[in-house]
Amino acid sequence: MARLAQEAEQDGLPSPVLDHCAPSEPLTREMAHRVLQLHRACDRVRCARKAAAWGLLVDLGDVVPRPANGSM
Repeated sequence: MARLAQEAEQDGLPSPVLDHCAPSEPLTREMAHRVLQLHRACDRVRCARKAAAWGLLVDLGDVVPRPANGSM
């Protein structure tokens, strides 16, 4: 499983062995950080788990998103 995940990440693809569904319970700060590490190759728009983790860490101030292009 680790090999498949590593190969997918090297190809810039989401891992076929990770759960990409929205979490069934609220994430903790630590869990959200781990999700972002595991799902680093995922697109936040397509991976509900990464989107939930990202949103929590933005709300907590741990992640500060870059402004959209042209917004400055």
